[in-house]
Amino acid sequence: MSESNRENAPMPEPRGRFTGVPVPGRAYGTRRNPWVLITLTLLMFLALNVPGQTKVLAYSVLTPSGERLLVNTRRATTHMIIQAASESERRKIMVQKSLAEDRNQEISPLGYWQENGIYYIHFLLPLKKGTNTFLVKPGNRQIRIRYRPLRTLLNIDFEKSKAYLFHRRVPVPRVCAKCHKNQLAKNAGLNIPSQAKRSQDYSPSCYSCHRQLLTSSPWKHGPAANLQCMGCHSGTKGPGQITILTGKVTKNCLECHVNSREWENMSHIHGPVGVGDCTVCHDPHGSEFRYQLWADGNGKLCVACHRDKKKLVGQSPPGFHLHGVIPGAGCTICHSPHASENRYQLVRPIEKLCVECHQSMKGIIVGHPVRGHPIRGKKDPRRKGRTLSCTSCHSPHGSDYTYLLIGDLLGGHVCSMCHH
Repeated sequence: MSESNRENAPMPEPRGRFTGVPVPGRAYGTRRNPWVLITLTLLMFLALNVPGQTKVLAYSVLTPSGERLLVNTRRATTHMIIQAASESERRKIMVQKSLAEDRNQEISPLGYWQENGIYYIHFLLPLKKGTNTFLVKPGNRQIRIRYRPLRTLLNIDFEKSKAYLFHRRVPVPRVCAKCHKNQLAKNAGLNIPSQAKRSQDYSPSCYSCHRQLLTSSPWKHGPAANLQCMGCHSGTKGPGQITILTGKVTKNCLECHVNSREWENMSHIHGPVGVGDCTVCHDPHGSEFRYQLWADGNGKLCVACHRDKKKLVGQSPPGFHLHGVIPGAGCTICHSPHASENRYQLVRPIEKLCVECHQSMKGIIVGHPVRGHPIRGKKDPRRKGRTLSCTSCHSPHGSDYTYLLIGDLLGGHVCSMCHH
């Protein structure tokens, strides 16, 4: 080839070092047109900064693990822990709860802790019955939690694949054990006797996550208040394993409440005691209500099961006559919540119970409401197998009729129920 032909021959395509990738600047002749390189640079900048193309950070959600979970708990909350690799990443992380009508509720973190350059952000997620959807940003990671309020341990199955248990595999995961050590924090503010601290059931590491069981409970169960957690939650799968009691827990309760064994032999036993689940009424950790009841024991707790008596609690219907003892002393002034030798678990026989308040009727056998009318001792024509008592004519809870009568007094309707 002549010298002139060599000068006019096309240049071979240059290659990038090691990779063999064409070098853009030289392959497209930027020496002749520098605007080509400027245009390519601008396009790359725009591609990396298009709205909605947020870079996903390196954070990870330690708990809850999984995107579709089933949570059974008495308290309508669950924990979320997010691990961030840097302070700048921590500041960008946001958790929102999806609400109706495309609205989101931002959830403020309880706090964050730093250990060896790693940041751990703690959230307390509010739950409502049914499906709850949470978004973790950036990245719009979606976590769905189906919440079923826990009212009894009889029909619960924590072994379901979707049932979420933080302690399912190990009591404390290795990444959490860096901070959640088996010692009580100095600022815990708990006055635990030294004898309790020497017990094999003493579990101070539980307090760091489950402190709300105690701090929000003015009425505390003794074992929980002294952090004797493993007394009830010690597992059978191996040392250190944590389990949640299920089924009939009465046996476990009676190990301490030995005076309650007599209930088993009484003639009238309240349903939860009879089936063996004390937690139907009592929170085994603590509560804002006396006796660790999960609701007000003066009535709101009772109507959770006794739905037919719901109108007796709160705002009664207009014209309804409510027995004054219910909003005053509550259901347990007449009924034993556990067991009794009397029908309806009354604390005393009905002829003795009523006159404790209605003193004017004490000792009267006949003469009410008219002369010669028997009050007790005679057969009740309206209720087979029972004798006359106050409840033969009066409703003990409430009535649509004056004096809590079981029917309208006008026209003798109450009397005609017996005197046809």
